[in-house]
Amino acid sequence: MKENYGYLIILLITLVACGGGGGGSSDPVTDPVTPITVSLSASTNEAEVGSLITLTWSSTNAQTCSATGDWSGTRTVSGNEGVTINKEGSNTFTLNCSASNATSGSASVQVTGVVNRTNITDEIFSNRTSDCANYADNYASNVSDLTRVIDFEGYVDVEVFDTYCNLSSDNIPNHDFNDSSANFRTNVAEIDRVFRVQRDPQTASEISQINGQAWDAVMLNGVVADVKSAGCYKPSESRADADGNTEAGCGPNDNWMLIPLEYSTKFGADIHNAHVQPDGTYHYHGNPNAMFDDSPSGDGSPVIGFAADGFPIYGSYILDSPTGTYRKALSGYTLKEGNRGSIVEIYLLDPLEDSRNFCIDIVGSKASADTQRGLQAHTCYSYQGEIAVDQGFDKHRISEYEFFMPSFEVCMTFNSSDNDLALSVCNSSELQKFKFLTNGNIVVNSDPNLCVTVDQNDAREGGGGDPVHLIRELKIEECRESLSIYQSWGTRSTKTNTNPGGEYSGIYEEDWEWTDSGDLDECNGMEYKGEYGYYVTDSFPYIINCYKGEIDSSFNK
Repeated sequence: MKENYGYLIILLITLVACGGGGGGSSDPVTDPVTPITVSLSASTNEAEVGSLITLTWSSTNAQTCSATGDWSGTRTVSGNEGVTINKEGSNTFTLNCSASNATSGSASVQVTGVVNRTNITDEIFSNRTSDCANYADNYASNVSDLTRVIDFEGYVDVEVFDTYCNLSSDNIPNHDFNDSSANFRTNVAEIDRVFRVQRDPQTASEISQINGQAWDAVMLNGVVADVKSAGCYKPSESRADADGNTEAGCGPNDNWMLIPLEYSTKFGADIHNAHVQPDGTYHYHGNPNAMFDDSPSGDGSPVIGFAADGFPIYGSYILDSPTGTYRKALSGYTLKEGNRGSIVEIYLLDPLEDSRNFCIDIVGSKASADTQRGLQAHTCYSYQGEIAVDQGFDKHRISEYEFFMPSFEVCMTFNSSDNDLALSVCNSSELQKFKFLTNGNIVVNSDPNLCVTVDQNDAREGGGGDPVHLIRELKIEECRESLSIYQSWGTRSTKTNTNPGGEYSGIYEEDWEWTDSGDLDECNGMEYKGEYGYYVTDSFPYIINCYKGEIDSSFNK
């Protein structure tokens, strides 16, 4: 029995040595994983944008390294390098290292980029140089929203390149805004934008019209100008007021565009002639009332901004060479005279006993009037909301000495035998020529001493109205000062779906016409000492009305 036990022990030992009888080979030997460590440091944790700092790094067990973040490329496993801080705020530098049969490792360091800025809070500018390169710098301002009692920090950066400048800003002005006179519909917001301003703008072969698709200009305080409104006369618009005007929803193809600075206070501009877009963009419609003052020197007011075509925008004052004195540049636009509508009524300026005034009227009732019975003075129908067909005259033909009534296709005619007024088919005869004088007299063209006159006797009642309409006779009498209340006339129109009617008041762009009556051209600019520029004016168009050069695409909205 002892011999058998010994044999078993030997057999077991043999089996264990051979792997337990399984017949397989032994597991492979794996080398241990080697860890990689990386360290990275910066010579400073804060540096001015554009300056060099030194990054220093080292690693253990690494074979290759690469840079990511605000630097890039392959790097040695240890070393140091000078890098440029390219942006304001956080600049992150990361180093990633690796090796075969090793874990990867990385390290990062952050350096804050700072910009040393010139404070332009409430700055009055003085430079008249038209090249944007002369304004290259970094600027800052600290201002307040006065109504909301909130402080803002504004910035403007002007960077120069060979043919252009980049003007970057957050669109916050360098002056307080939203004073008690304002009625902003939207709160002002910081909105970063970059505009490309051409250093040597050229006059284009044709002027370009402002269409609202681009910012018109950027001022040196970083705020945009957007002189046109999105409001117009559009009574069909759901948001239109009682006058048929709407502050929004209109485009470049619409007529009777509203002028924000003329249309009462509904646009809610502050003292700087600025208000806010729905997205929070603060923007000027006219003189910023900042940036330049009323004490010019040299050649006049400074450059305060650049238009979308690269030409400079100057303040208001120019040097009047003939007198050697300073005065404000005058717009070449003039407010039109008369009425907006093509059809007008002719009314006696003095209402006499009828507050609705007396109008030149065909005898009879509106469309049923009888042209054979001639003309009379009758209560004006415009109080009912429109001009009556038997009181409507063609406004444009009046300026040609012809008093034409288009609804009946007849002209006012001097009946010399009875010294009254008849109606007949227009024939351009002298008896049909009347002149509307600036003092309100309507005179016979062939005899300017004869005036269209309302009878001085008491009026009689007509056939309708509440209160009842009144009628007076109409005749031709000698023009006399003593009869001025019976001989002084005016014209007026009423609104339609396409025409606001009334006298030209200045609230619509169509109320103005360029007459070359001032210093400036149709775009509100002029050339001075061989350089073209736009000027801020006290009347329409206030800053710019069209472009002399090509609009840079960076100004597109």
